[in-house]
Amino acid sequence: MKTTGALQRQRLQGPLVSGMGEGQVQVRTEEMQRQTLRIYGELMARREIWAGRMVLACGAAVSATGLPAAVSIAGATALLLDPDAAVVKAVFRQGGVDFVVNTLNEALRVLKNEIRKGRPLSVVSEGEVAPAVAELRERGVLPDMQVVFRGVEDPAEGLGREVLELEGSADAVQPSEGLQRWLDQRGWSEVELAAATAAGLREVDARLLAMLPEGDKVRRAWVQRIARYQRSAPGGARVMWLTQAERTAAGLPAAVGTD
Repeated sequence: MKTTGALQRQRLQGPLVSGMGEGQVQVRTEEMQRQTLRIYGELMARREIWAGRMVLACGAAVSATGLPAAVSIAGATALLLDPDAAVVKAVFRQGGVDFVVNTLNEALRVLKNEIRKGRPLSVVSEGEVAPAVAELRERGVLPDMQVVFRGVEDPAEGLGREVLELEGSADAVQPSEGLQRWLDQRGWSEVELAAATAAGLREVDARLLAMLPEGDKVRRAWVQRIARYQRSAPGGARVMWLTQAERTAAGLPAAVGTD
């Protein structure tokens, strides 16, 4: 799929990536983490065990939606078909994807072993989308889930066993009714825990892990893994789900609801 001029402009003006000059973009970590948490929630609201499963998404700048990190934190593998070389490069530099390859064959070879072992991994196949989708169909590859963003053309329609259609846009995912019910059942709400320095953010994470129950695998996995995939600038925040009681008892800095 070729990137149209209109789609290119939409990507450069969105909240998750911004232009830095000819052929260069910058990923905006302050919004990316919030979106990644929401996508992670959409996955976990459907099932809490994702090991050995593969998630597919395709389209220009799909690697900069937060999806690769969300899938990896959930424990699954992700195959992203993204023709936007500048965005792919920016996300890879940030740690948002594990591998970038030039052919679908390379991507599937890398993923096959990790799927068999039940280990998380994200791979971007950089290049035209339509030929890669056609090859997936010809080879009989059937991802466990296909993620689509409402309003974005998806040439891989019907390719996954299950389809997750995200609300909002690729730049601004909103919690679905299903995710909101899942959060409400647990008494969790989205908050932002501010820190003035990188060391302060590590302290926030440490205090969260000390507070969360050992059996709370969903939130503990988020806190333990998000920093690996999204490197915050000095002085950042941890976007997180907490109960009101946890927010009161933790004594964490500046918890502000982000709903």
